[in-house]
Amino acid sequence: MAADFPPTDEHIIALYQQRSEEAIDATYQKYGGLLFQLAWNILENYEDAEECVNDTCLAAWNDAADVRPRSLKSWLCRIVRNEAIDRVRQRTSQKRGDGNVDVVLDELAFCLPSDEDTARKLEQQELASAISAYLREQPRNRRTIFLQRYYFASTTSDIAAEQGMTSEAVRQLLYRMRQELKEHLQSEGYRDDELEF
Repeated sequence: MAADFPPTDEHIIALYQQRSEEAIDATYQKYGGLLFQLAWNILENYEDAEECVNDTCLAAWNDAADVRPRSLKSWLCRIVRNEAIDRVRQRTSQKRGDGNVDVVLDELAFCLPSDEDTARKLEQQELASAISAYLREQPRNRRTIFLQRYYFASTTSDIAAEQGMTSEAVRQLLYRMRQELKEHLQSEGYRDDELEF
């Protein structure tokens, strides 16, 4: 494997399934930066983010024999995101990370079915399908901004800088999208009493 070229996803999956230690190195080479950034956005703590990436590789190692992901990148991002959210839940009394994940989840809470565990509810297939259908209808830049905020937990100022917008414009766009998402979910059969306001 040449150092100049990242390994392909198929190669990495094959390495995991062969139980080759090269799978971990290949994962770090291709996705380490992305996974760390996602964990950092949620945790805002270097050591915790690093541990989440390590735990993600361990989870991939343990699950690879049973799981054949369609998208290695998405699968790894989902694992690291869940690891990071679990860490936030474990340390809520410490209030590290300025509650960024709590803010992100609170922003979405009014348009999602109420549940004490909003992050887990997002993972349920029916709701995820409804949200995905809404996002597929959006122009690419709107979809990107929504995912940056609510999947990757990026700050509005980081999104604004990346998208060439003001933070206020990003906040307004996200507000409109949350309103639209709520209406979309209602059109999919979710009742008002199932949605928090």
